[in-house]
Amino acid sequence: MNFKFKALVVATVTAMTLPGTASALTNNELFLVAYDSVAAKTFVAALGDAGSVSAFNGATSLSRNFASDTNWTNFKSGATDSNITYQVIGFYSSNTAAATSYNANDIILATSNLATPLPALRNLAYNALMADMVSPAGINGGFQSLNSAVTGQSTRLVSGAGSDSGAAVGSNLFTKYTSFDADATLGTDLNFYKIARGATSGNSIDSIKTQFLGEDLTSMDKWNLSSQGLLTYTSVAAVPEADSTAMMIAGLGLMGFIARRRKSA
Repeated sequence: MNFKFKALVVATVTAMTLPGTASALTNNELFLVAYDSVAAKTFVAALGDAGSVSAFNGATSLSRNFASDTNWTNFKSGATDSNITYQVIGFYSSNTAAATSYNANDIILATSNLATPLPALRNLAYNALMADMVSPAGINGGFQSLNSAVTGQSTRLVSGAGSDSGAAVGSNLFTKYTSFDADATLGTDLNFYKIARGATSGNSIDSIKTQFLGEDLTSMDKWNLSSQGLLTYTSVAAVPEADSTAMMIAGLGLMGFIARRRKSA
C-alpha cells in the first residue's frame, strides 16, 4: 500500500499537547491572523481543529467557515478586501521563559507568499525570532493577552494597532529577521512551512526549513482564506504509483475469479 508522506523528514518530533502555560502566541497551537491595515482591526482564530504544532504533518485537509462568527462579521463590516491580509502561524518550544536560547527542534509553522525558497535563518536569528513569539517581553508579547480568550477553536476581534494586533505580527514576526513574506491578501493561496531550529547552539547552522508537499515533492499544500470567511487547508492527494495501481487491479481480478469459482461450485 502506498502511503502519502509529507515533504522531507528532517526531525522526529514527539506529538504532545502542552498545557496553556505560555507566552505570546499560545504554545503548541496554530492561529489564523487576519489584519485590516486601514481600519486597524485584527481577527484571530485558534485552529485547534488543525491539531497541535508539534504533531502537525499536513496530512489532512481542513475547512472552517467563519461566515456566521460574530467576530468575523464585525471584522469585515465596512472593510475593503484589498486592505486585509492574513497568515497562519504557530510555534512549539519547550522553553517558554523570557530567554534568548531555545532548544534544538523547536518549531515554527508559518505561511509564506514567496515563490522562491525561503532565505537562510541562522540559529541566533531563530532564537531572537522565537523570543519574540514566546517571551512576554518580546515584540509580539502582547499576544499573551489572547491566551485565555483564544484557544481551541475560539476567535477574537482586536481593535487598534498595538502589540496584540495583526500589525505586530505582520510587521515584525518574520520581516524583522528575514524576507519571509508571511501574509497575503484574502483569496490568495499561501504555502506552508515548518522551520525547526538546528541542533548547534552557535550561529553557523541554518534552521531546517521544510515545505509541506505532496508525494511528488512538487505539488504544494495551501492555505486560503476567502473574502467570505472560508478558511481551507488543502492537503495535496498522493498520486498512486504505477506498480501500486497494477497490484490493485490484479487484486480485484483475483477477488472476482474467487467469487466466480464459489458461485459455480
